[in-house]
Amino acid sequence: MPAFDFSEQTLVGNDFSGQNLNGSTFFKATLTNVLFVNTGLRSTNFEEAKLYNVNASGAIFAPNNNFPQAANLFKATLENVNLSGANLRQANLSLVNTKDINLSNANLTNANLQEANLSGEQSERPNLAGANFTGANLFKAKLKAADLTGAKLVNANLEEADLEATLLINVDATGADFTNSNFTDVTLQNSIFDLANLSGVSLTDAQLEPGQTANLKFRGANLSNFLVEDAVLTDADFSPSGSTVTNLTAARFVDTNLSGANFTQANAEGIFLDDTDLTGANFTGANLTEGNLKATNLTGANLTNVNLTGGDLTEVVANNTNFTNTNLTNTILSKGDFTNANFTTADLSGVKMTDAIAVNANFTNANLTNGDLSKVNFTDATFIGANLTGAIAVDAIGLTLGTSSNDTINGTSVKDNIFGFDGNDTLTGAGGNDYLDGGAGADNLNGGDGNDYLSGGSGNDVLTGEAGADTLIGGAGNDNLNGGGGTDTLIGGAGNDTMNGGAGNDTFIFASGFGSDRINGFADGADKIDLTAFRTNNPSFGFGSLTVTQNGANTVISSSVFGTDTITLANFTASNVDATDFVF
Repeated sequence: MPAFDFSEQTLVGNDFSGQNLNGSTFFKATLTNVLFVNTGLRSTNFEEAKLYNVNASGAIFAPNNNFPQAANLFKATLENVNLSGANLRQANLSLVNTKDINLSNANLTNANLQEANLSGEQSERPNLAGANFTGANLFKAKLKAADLTGAKLVNANLEEADLEATLLINVDATGADFTNSNFTDVTLQNSIFDLANLSGVSLTDAQLEPGQTANLKFRGANLSNFLVEDAVLTDADFSPSGSTVTNLTAARFVDTNLSGANFTQANAEGIFLDDTDLTGANFTGANLTEGNLKATNLTGANLTNVNLTGGDLTEVVANNTNFTNTNLTNTILSKGDFTNANFTTADLSGVKMTDAIAVNANFTNANLTNGDLSKVNFTDATFIGANLTGAIAVDAIGLTLGTSSNDTINGTSVKDNIFGFDGNDTLTGAGGNDYLDGGAGADNLNGGDGNDYLSGGSGNDVLTGEAGADTLIGGAGNDNLNGGGGTDTLIGGAGNDTMNGGAGNDTFIFASGFGSDRINGFADGADKIDLTAFRTNNPSFGFGSLTVTQNGANTVISSSVFGTDTITLANFTASNVDATDFVF
């Protein structure tokens, strides 16, 4: 069928359904109540045409070999036009002006909708549900209140687009460019923004019904300078897309619900998360350098291996939060609640933690050098192996720090953490399950009652566990370890140490370079010598690897694996030594 020229004509009630109008022109025509259902409209020209109550569902505007030119609807006016299921691939719809448009399930792949007006009101939403905008140009497009449920925006250009009050539910916007677009009052749920560019985007007032989760994916997306305020982004995923990490540099989240969100490995340097709900969020391996997390709720969050250098966590709630191996150098933790938080092996050097709560927190092997821990409540906190050199803890509860002089510090009836530092210190735990760290110098540590942990540090120290199941670590130097009552663990460390487990079934642990140690009062059938450390590089190491000899009243245990180091069991018969006395 030949092409028709309807330029500047007025068409009312025409039925072109199923016809072939490929190549026809409707330039500046006015069409009212016209039907184009399943009509061939390839390479047609509707530039500046006015379409009222037109039904073009299933119409084909896409070019082919015979009609290679894209359909042109430039500056057309479309009121109450039905283009559902239409194929508008590569069509030019730039500067179109629409009202009550229906583009549901239409194919607009690589279409040009630059500055197109597809806006409406929430009471009469433009219907773009299920439409395919893959690769489409929607630069500065007006999409106010549009229903984009199930739409596809893969690699689409939505720079500076107006998305106010739109429905973005089950949308795939992978690789789309939303730079400087407006997301005010949108509904965001179950949508994918992987590898998308949302740099400079403003997202405000994005709420959901109570109990609903956002479940959004921003994997590998560019969210630098992203601004979010008063939004629900629960369970959002900001983890990498393949090798591409998500960029959240200088992003701002204010009064936003990000509970359960995944920020694994995200680059969020300078991020602002003020007064934000991050309950149960996962930040494993993320870069939050100089991040502002003031007054956020991090309850149950995972910040393992996170870089928070120079961050601000003032008044944060971080109950049961995992900061294992996190870098918190020079970070502010003042007035925060870190009850049951885990700071194992974390770097808190130079930290400011004044007036915080850290009840039952775990600082095992953490670095707290030069930290300000004044007025912190460390009740029942654990500091085993922690480094507090240069730290101050004025009026702290549950933590007492000595000086470089010879200190005498007595604990209380509850759990104490006492550090002697330099000097020949005398530290007494008294009641409770105490941790005593002698530091440098020839120290005298007495745990008293309770299950205590005593670390001599460097110097020739005397450690006495007294009652309870105690752990005694001599450290460097020729130390004297006395377990006392209870089932104790004694580790002499480097140097020639003398150990006595006392009453109870005690364990003596040895590792490479332990020296020439002596065990007094070794109880055959009760006490154990733990040599498991030597199996690391010697899988076959066992009782047969040992040489047991009688030397006067004593038994000497040696091995080629020990080098020149030996274990002497004082006043013990060599023939009574067998494999049951060891742990391998």
